Amino acid sequence: MNEETEEILTIIAEKAQLAEGVEGVRSILLTMFRFPSLKNKKVSQKTGIAIPALAAARGELVKAGIAEKKNYLGEKGRTWIRKNLNLKFEYDPLPNNFDLSLAEIPEEFVSISKIEKILRNRPEPDFALDQSHAISSTVVKRALYLLKKGDIEGRKIVFLGDDDATSLAVGLLNLAEEITVIDIDPNVIKFLSESASNLSLKNYNVVTHDLRESSPVKVLNNYDIVVMDPPYTNEGLRLFLKRAKQMLKTRMNIEGKEHKVIGKKCFLCFGNKQPKEMQCIQLSILDHGFIIKEMIPYFNLYKGASILGQFSHLYYLELAEIQNIEDKLSLNALPIYTAELKERKANPYRPIGYHFVGEMLFSDQNFLLENEKIQKIFLDSLTYSDLITYDIFHHNYQPYGYSAVAILKTSHAAIHTWPEHGYISVDIFICDEFSKGLEVLKFLRYHFKPEKYEFLYMERGKDSMIKYEQLNLENNKLS
Repeated sequence: MNEETEEILTIIAEKAQLAEGVEGVRSILLTMFRFPSLKNKKVSQKTGIAIPALAAARGELVKAGIAEKKNYLGEKGRTWIRKNLNLKFEYDPLPNNFDLSLAEIPEEFVSISKIEKILRNRPEPDFALDQSHAISSTVVKRALYLLKKGDIEGRKIVFLGDDDATSLAVGLLNLAEEITVIDIDPNVIKFLSESASNLSLKNYNVVTHDLRESSPVKVLNNYDIVVMDPPYTNEGLRLFLKRAKQMLKTRMNIEGKEHKVIGKKCFLCFGNKQPKEMQCIQLSILDHGFIIKEMIPYFNLYKGASILGQFSHLYYLELAEIQNIEDKLSLNALPIYTAELKERKANPYRPIGYHFVGEMLFSDQNFLLENEKIQKIFLDSLTYSDLITYDIFHHNYQPYGYSAVAILKTSHAAIHTWPEHGYISVDIFICDEFSKGLEVLKFLRYHFKPEKYEFLYMERGKDSMIKYEQLNLENNKLS
C-alpha cells in the first residue's frame, strides 16, 4: 500500500485503539473484501481480533468513508480497496487448500507453472552457506500459502537469501507491489536476476549483501513481508531475525509525529532440532519481538538436505513488539553457518571437498575373491548416499585382487582388495556434503562386516597443512 493509505489506516487503528495496529485494519478490510457476507463473529475468527475491538475499527472505517456500514463495505469501499490496497480477489483465491500440484492450480494462477522449468537451472547449492534446494512443489506451495494469507497482493516483500528461488514463483503471480532479494551468493544473485529479466517480472530487485554487515539504508523500515530460510543454527536465525526486524516497516511520520507500525509478517523456514534446541529457537523468535501465529510441521521438503533430514517447518510470524535497533549494526565476525559453528569460529577458507580413506581387515579371505559382489556393494554404497556416478573403471588382477574407480559428479571414489592379506582399502574424495561420504563408509562397513576397520577424513583445499582426523562410526549405525 502507498504511504497515504498506510497513514489513513494507522490513524484509524489509533482512533479505534486497535492493538493489532495498521495491519489489523488491513486484515479486517481483506476479510470483508473476500467474504462480504460474514458477520462479526466469523470476521473475528478469521482476523484473530476480538469482537469489541473489531466493532470499534469497523466504526472508524465508516467514519473515514471507507465502509458504507460496519458490516458492509459497499461498492465505494470495494473500489477504495482495489485502488489503495491493490487487492484483486473478491473471494478466497484458494478455498480448499494451498497444497496443490501444478496440475491442480486454478487457471488464474497458471503463470506459476513456469517455475518448474526455471528451477532446473538453479546453481548448485553451496553447502558452506547451509544452502539446500527446496523441491519445486515446496516452492510453489510457499507462494500459494502467502497468496491465501493475503500477503502478496499489493505487498512489498523482501527475501533474506533465496537459493530456492521462491521469489520467482511469487513474482510470476504478478500481484506484489515490490520484490527484493538480498543474498550473499553472487551465483544466486546472477541466476535470479537473469531469470527475472527473462520472465519480464516487474518491480523485482536483487542485492548482493552479507547480512553480517550493516544493512543497506534503502532496505530499512521498508517492507510488509520478510521471507527467509536462514542458516541451520540458532546464531544464524538470530542474525536474520534482527535484519528482518530492521527491514520491516515499524515506524512512519505523520504530520511531524512518529507513529509505530506493528503487525508486519515474517515467513520463516527452519529445520527440526532436539527439544532443548527447539526451545532456544522459539525463545529467539520471541526475544526479537515476533509471535508465532502459525506453525506447520514438515512444510518444506529439500533435495538431499541431510542436516535437516530433508524437511523443515514453516513458521508464520507477526512482529508484535518494536524496540530501538541500531540500523548500522555490523556482525561480520559472527559465526552463523553450521560448519563455522562446529569449529566455533568464522573460517574465511571454505574446504573444496572432503577426503575419506579407510582400511578393513578380514579373516575370511575367500570373501575377498568375490569381485562381482564387492563391486556391487561398492556401487550400491554410492547410490545409497545420493552420489551421482558418471563412469566406472575396474580391473581383476591375477591371480587375485580387484580395483574399481568411480568417476563421480563431485570427484571420485576407489576401492582396492588384497585377498592374500585379508585387506580392503577405500579412497573417497567428494566436493559435496560431508554426510554423503560418511554414509558411504557406514554402508560399506555394514555390508562388508570387517573384523577390524579404521576410517579417517580431512578437509581438502583449506589454508592449512594436511591432517587426517579419525572417524568414529560406532554410534552411527546404518538405518
